[in-house]
Amino acid sequence: MLSFKDIIIGASMLAVVRGHAAIINAQGDAGGPASVGFKVDPNLARNCTTINPCQQDATLIRDAEIKANTVNECGRTEISGNIDVGENTENALAAGAVTQVKPGSKVTVTIHQVNADGAGPFACDLDPTGNSLAATGQTPLEVTNNVPGTNGFSQAKAQQFNITVTMPNDLKCTGASTGNVCTVRCRNNAVAGPFGGCFAVQQTDVTPTQNTPQNIKTAQDLEGVLAKQQQNAADLPAAIKANQIDGTKEGQANTEAANKLLGVPEVVTKEFPATNTGPSVDGTAGTGGNANTGNTGNTGNTGNTGNTGNTGNNNANTGGNANNGGNGRQRGKNRGGKRAARQKREENSGLRWAKRYVVPGADFQPEVAP
Repeated sequence: MLSFKDIIIGASMLAVVRGHAAIINAQGDAGGPASVGFKVDPNLARNCTTINPCQQDATLIRDAEIKANTVNECGRTEISGNIDVGENTENALAAGAVTQVKPGSKVTVTIHQVNADGAGPFACDLDPTGNSLAATGQTPLEVTNNVPGTNGFSQAKAQQFNITVTMPNDLKCTGASTGNVCTVRCRNNAVAGPFGGCFAVQQTDVTPTQNTPQNIKTAQDLEGVLAKQQQNAADLPAAIKANQIDGTKEGQANTEAANKLLGVPEVVTKEFPATNTGPSVDGTAGTGGNANTGNTGNTGNTGNTGNTGNTGNNNANTGGNANNGGNGRQRGKNRGGKRAARQKREENSGLRWAKRYVVPGADFQPEVAP
C-alpha cells in the first residue's frame, strides 16, 4: 500500500516530467560559511536529467499549494515532501551552514538547472522572521546576473548558473533560535513549477531579537483562520491514514532504505539551553512575596459581620503584619462569628443542588438542575 508521501511524489512526477532546478549553494559575506537550499541532497547526481534520481531534490513552490495549507512558504521536494522551514533552519545552524549577511550584502546563489523548464528568470524574496509568512508578505529582493530563459524555459540542461541576490538596505532578520536569521526564497516562472528553493541567511550587524509572547506581531485574520480550519478538516482523514502507513515498520524500513541509497547525511544536533521565565525567586522577590502572606489576615473579612472585627482588619492592612491581621481576624470571628454562621446557614438553605446525568458518548457531562 502506498503512503501519502508516495502518492504525492508519484503525482508530482506525472505532472512535472520535464523540469526542475535546485539551489546547491548560496555564499554571502566573504569568509563566512555557505548555505544550501533546504532539502537539497548533495549526494544526488547532477549530470543527468531523468526524473529519478536527478529531479528528486528539486523544489516546487506553488502559491496554490501554500494557500491550500498543503505546504509551507518554501514548498516541497519530490522525494521529501513539505519543507519544514524551522527544522531545516535549525539543522543548518547546528551544522554551521548558514551564510552571513548585512544590509546591502550581495549573495551569490548557485542554481542547478536540471533541464528545460528549470531556467530563468528567477525572482527572490525574503521572510525577515524566518518562517512566519505564507503565500504573501515577503520582501522582494533585487536579482541580477539572472539565469537565462523566458517563462522558465531554455535549452540548457544539467548546468549551473550563479545569480546575485542583494539584501535590502533596511534588512532586519529576527528569526530562528538565534534571533537574527532570515529566509531567502527564489523561484522561476515555469508553468510546471515554479521551481527554485529556500535558504537561510544570518545577519551579523544586529543585536539578536529576544522574543516574548508580547512582542510577536504574527497574526492571521478571521477569514484566513476559518479557511485554514476548513481545509485542515477536509485533509485530516487522508493525513491520518497516511501517517498510520508511514508509521508502520514497513513504512519506516522503506524510508531508511531510501536514505541509505541516497546517502542522506545525518543531521547535526546541538544542545539548547533551558531558560526560566516569570518573576524572579531571589531574596528580594521573596521578601515581597512574604508580604503577601500578610494578606491572609484579610480573611478576617469573614468576620466583617461583627463590626469590631473590622478593627482587626484595619490593623492588618495598616501594619502590613500578617500576625496582626490574623489576630484581628480572630477578634472579628469571635465577635461576629455567630451572626456569620447564622447568615451562612440561611444562604445554604436556598441552594438547589445539581445532579450529574451521564450522556453516553458525550465529551463532557453537563450539570443540570433537578
